Amino acid sequence: MIVRYYKNTRGKAVKLAEFYEKHEHHIRKEDIDHNALYICDILRNAGYEAYIVGGAVRDLMTGRKPKDFDIVTDAFPRQIKKLFRNARIIGKRFLLVHVLMGGTIYEISTFRAPNTVTGDNNCFGTMKEDVWRRDFSINALYYSPKTEQVIDFVGGFRDLKRRIVRPIIPLNIIFQEDPVRLIRAAKFSVMINGDIPLLLKLFIIFNAYRIVTVSSSRLTEEIFKIMKMENTTGVFRKMARLNILRYILPGVYEIQKKSLFYETLENFDRAKKDDKLDLSKSSTLLEPLITDYLEAVVFYDDVANQTISEVMESLKTFLRPIVPPNVALVEAIRSVMSKNGFKLRYRRNTVDKQTQEGDDKPKRKRRRRPKKKADSSQPVNPSDSQSQG
Repeated sequence: MIVRYYKNTRGKAVKLAEFYEKHEHHIRKEDIDHNALYICDILRNAGYEAYIVGGAVRDLMTGRKPKDFDIVTDAFPRQIKKLFRNARIIGKRFLLVHVLMGGTIYEISTFRAPNTVTGDNNCFGTMKEDVWRRDFSINALYYSPKTEQVIDFVGGFRDLKRRIVRPIIPLNIIFQEDPVRLIRAAKFSVMINGDIPLLLKLFIIFNAYRIVTVSSSRLTEEIFKIMKMENTTGVFRKMARLNILRYILPGVYEIQKKSLFYETLENFDRAKKDDKLDLSKSSTLLEPLITDYLEAVVFYDDVANQTISEVMESLKTFLRPIVPPNVALVEAIRSVMSKNGFKLRYRRNTVDKQTQEGDDKPKRKRRRRPKKKADSSQPVNPSDSQSQG
């Protein structure tokens, strides 16, 4: 490890960051996405700094395969866009650049500096300033493809080794700024097979109610991310203990107390390990969430009297506040039912409905009388007949 210092305004030497070599962090360059390395090379050749940051570094250090590679640089968004053909600038609060390569989108951000006066997220800064905009120390590690060093400003390297989820942002504002960090804290603790310090745990429990302010689309995205993880069961158990599940999925929170919900999730996790599931389909991710509800609430012995639209409306209420696509939900319902030997109708039988109402015979539909065709021999417009006379 190399420690670098800088002099503050008083001329005193202050530690800047710790630089960890390849034999210390054990990240192999061949395990990094080649397109991510190519993007970093393009930025460096243009005279800019470029680093892989966040979850990708965390996963590589813990022996996991990263799902995406985020890149950070000192180049401004418009400068980045000029270097790449398939690039576009996105974002309102903070500008990012998305580069499309090989069918994958790579996110490139510019170093940010906190601006507590105006709250402007487009206040660009240095790497030393950018690190304080991260949420937890284990997500604030920077990897340099050029030197193959991991740069640590906040002790994230040691926290990852000790398997501790420690916040960088002060506790009194971290969840107030973004309540989704509540879910992320639970998710990361399971991901690194670690724990959450007691003080942070208490803050999560007492701030869990803030999740209700998050948009339904964002919560749906977070749930789908959790369903794709290796240990989905562990994350749901952790969220239940931290009071998070009560607000993110209140229906699931109630049913998990009196059903085989966790057993269903464990079977789901085993199927993922055996590569038996298509995790790209939203319906696959929904199935373990609705299986026990269909068994415990809808009742299979009464399901023959319900249509798929009726069951779907019931499940929409159960899954709130998340809003999965209707097509995916219908497919998930049909899959769960077919596995248990049941088939739902799309609409009610008219004869059955009328019989239930007490009618002996179904009513006949009234036939519409066909419209009379106009006589071609007669003039259509009265004025035409006057002109002919």
